[in-house]
Amino acid sequence: MDLSHSIPEKKVYYLTPENTAFSKFYLAAREKEQRLLTDAQVIKLPHIDLYEWKLRKKSTMRFVNYIANKNRGLTILDIGCGNGWFSNKIATISKKNEVIGLDVNRVELEQAARIFNKKNLKFVYADLFKVFDQFESQFDIITLNGTIQYFENFTVLIGLLVSYLKPKGEIHLIDSPFYEASEIPLAKQRTKKYYNDLGLPEMAEQYYHHNIDLTKDFQLLYKYKRNLFHAILGKKDSPYSWLCLIKK
Repeated sequence: MDLSHSIPEKKVYYLTPENTAFSKFYLAAREKEQRLLTDAQVIKLPHIDLYEWKLRKKSTMRFVNYIANKNRGLTILDIGCGNGWFSNKIATISKKNEVIGLDVNRVELEQAARIFNKKNLKFVYADLFKVFDQFESQFDIITLNGTIQYFENFTVLIGLLVSYLKPKGEIHLIDSPFYEASEIPLAKQRTKKYYNDLGLPEMAEQYYHHNIDLTKDFQLLYKYKRNLFHAILGKKDSPYSWLCLIKK
């Protein structure tokens, strides 16, 4: 993807003006959760023994193997890339892949650009809904890894992302929570309590609970299955499904 029209600032390409309406609360929450990681920790991801990372190792390897088996160069957009660890993993698969890590979080984008220096990897600040001219029909693969809950309207988002795909391009939803309709009211209450207890009630308004029925057009590539034998042995895996939509 050609970014020559944009001059990078601290190795981050800014395609739309910075807006901190979301990121200021998001970063505050991450800091209180102690999830703003050091450069040394980010470089090791997902192979660190903190929080949910033991679970995310497996979902990461499943996707890495999936992309490697494509056995061709791909243009990949990683939405909500944060500190860039997942974008970097994808770029590492093959030098033929061109990877764009996108976020609206300057702090972690600058960290990503500082740490991960690959010719086939770029980090971009952009409002997804304001870059249609640059992104239309540009990507073979679009990933949302643990980020779908920060988008209010799932249907509108997916419709936009499909327009950013090349023919037969794919959208992948990884480590992302979805709910049965009956589960959503209680899930909203838990989220509100969590962020109230964290001292950031504003963040609850930025966290959205999507109905699993909205993904009816997606293929199910992985579904978590409870396994008593694995539980006894302490083997854990991501509790979230891996979903894929292929552009027709």
